[in-house]
Amino acid sequence: MLFLEFSLIFLFSFFLAVLASFFNVVIVRTIKEESFSKGRSKCDFCKKQILWYDNVPILSFLWLGGKCRYCHKKIAKVYFLTELTSFLIGVGFGLLFLISPPLQALAIEQLVLYFFIFFVLFFVLLADLQYMIVPDFFVILLLVLVFLLKLVVSGSWLEPIMAVIFSSSFFILLGFVAKKLLKKDALGWGDVKLMIPLAFMLSWPMIAMNIFLAFIIGGFFAMLILISGRKKIGQALPFAPFLILAFVLSFFYGAAIWHWYIGLILR
Repeated sequence: MLFLEFSLIFLFSFFLAVLASFFNVVIVRTIKEESFSKGRSKCDFCKKQILWYDNVPILSFLWLGGKCRYCHKKIAKVYFLTELTSFLIGVGFGLLFLISPPLQALAIEQLVLYFFIFFVLFFVLLADLQYMIVPDFFVILLLVLVFLLKLVVSGSWLEPIMAVIFSSSFFILLGFVAKKLLKKDALGWGDVKLMIPLAFMLSWPMIAMNIFLAFIIGGFFAMLILISGRKKIGQALPFAPFLILAFVLSFFYGAAIWHWYIGLILR
């Protein structure tokens, strides 16, 4: 029985590594404004097409010593690291599932949807940190996942729709005002679009907590970055990581944070 369980965990983890490889392609081709659905991967340097057996997640990188088979230029380590991290996430989640009754109590389709929503958000975070972009593919995928989750969990549709309207209106208005004051775009449309699936999943009024925490966390890190001299006032910062971190905090601890904050005000 244990052999079967560990085999399933390994297969699941390797599937995540394959998915990570595909997500890396999505990110890179989004930057290059190329279609990720057409054409096989090529070396960034010599432009030779990568053979399928040189494109096996984790293993091919190790086998080739982290270099292209043809030109021997070093392959960016971020591909290997994201694939390895995804594999380890799968192993960790699988082992946690085996020892966690609360996870086992969830309906399997609900558990799978929750997992992949957070898995996709991990790559949104990486994309914005590396290149300051939020690929539309990830936003659409998140929309599909949270819609399916809503069908599985059921409940009222009014609050999620209210949350989407509120968050979209807030960020569109914020972007308009900031552009008028600063005479340049101060908020990326990728962040606005990302808030749609996040708002739909968190629902109303928890989305307000998400936005509030995002600006608190973002402001704190922006201050640290300015003090360290890594950025200057007026330079752009990726905002999606703060939205995602605030989303995670709101999803798991939103009610507790809200009660603590209200108690702090009413003292």
